Amino acid sequence: MREITITPDVRAEIKLGLNIFLKDVGEIGITLGIAFLLSNLFPAEQSFQQTIFLIMSIVLAIYLDLRPRSNPGKRNFELIWYLLLDRHAKLYKSYGYYEFLKRDQLKELRQYGD
Repeated sequence: MREITITPDVRAEIKLGLNIFLKDVGEIGITLGIAFLLSNLFPAEQSFQQTIFLIMSIVLAIYLDLRPRSNPGKRNFELIWYLLLDRHAKLYKSYGYYEFLKRDQLKELRQYGD
């Protein structure tokens, strides 16, 4: 009988293999694609520097895909992206009871409370 997996939540990552996620493949593909495009800017006599650039790009792609110990729920490229955009993932504002009352009602409450 075929096993059916149930997604635990809406934001669950898509798993392609044992421990490979679609987000990993996309990030590494984009990083290496940009690196190969930029490596074409090297002149023919700088093939050694071009090779070093490609090796460093592979190391950078792997580093960006790692999960830091301080925040294991995100990857390094997501944290850098949040820092560049100055975006807060979830911002909650707590509304107190008195924020929905009108000014006159607040004055009455203060008079009776004293």
